[in-house]
Amino acid sequence: MPRFPTLSIPTSLCAIALGGCLASAHAAHPLVTDDTGTQDSGNWQFEANTDHTRTREAGVTTWERELNLALTRGVTPNLDLAVNLPWLRNTATGAAAASGIGDATLLAKWRFFDNDSGWTLGLRPELTLPTGSESKGLGNGRTTTSLTLLSQLEQGAWTWLANAGVTYNDNQAGDRKHLWAASTAVVYSISDAWKLAADIGIARAAAPGARNEKYTLVGLIHPMGDALDLDIGWRHAKGDGASASTLGVGLTLRW
Repeated sequence: MPRFPTLSIPTSLCAIALGGCLASAHAAHPLVTDDTGTQDSGNWQFEANTDHTRTREAGVTTWERELNLALTRGVTPNLDLAVNLPWLRNTATGAAAASGIGDATLLAKWRFFDNDSGWTLGLRPELTLPTGSESKGLGNGRTTTSLTLLSQLEQGAWTWLANAGVTYNDNQAGDRKHLWAASTAVVYSISDAWKLAADIGIARAAAPGARNEKYTLVGLIHPMGDALDLDIGWRHAKGDGASASTLGVGLTLRW
């Protein structure tokens, strides 16, 4: 996940950026909480989204602008493989801007349970590679691994999602190496063309001694048939005195 060791930014701001974006590039944008849906054998999905995050603490304002590109391939009806590559631009009061490729992520999604009554379970293992520059604050500097349990319940126009995950955050910055996160979301289909979403979550802060980070999110998804979705979302995250607000938009294309 993105780190900012070379900028004059309090450590808690880095933790906010980590907790607020935890899994966001891997769930259906703008949600942080992921679903159990897969693409089916031989199908593809391409996602492009951008998130603009402003963090404030002790008179310091930090901006993180992130562009994520993700490509997913359906291997079997219940198994997807995907790769995600972010581009980042970080700026802070009194510090030079840094921009470039962030840490790439390889992941899989396996739906292993379906009771045919709307409830499904899945697992999402992830491997985050140190492709971003650690010296510029664009990467973690070491490989990290995560495993997330996914749950989804569909009842009529309502869909309820829940995630619980653990991360081994290998790093040289002295941050905690064993992290966890939990979240839940509700999606309501107003019509075939519009969906409302609400998402909340909590995560263990990476910074030693820091309190847990929390976020709330609201979003709107506009399916345009089965092949294209457009979305917009707003997220607010808070932890250890710092707060972050994120506005994001995205599109999803399937074929």
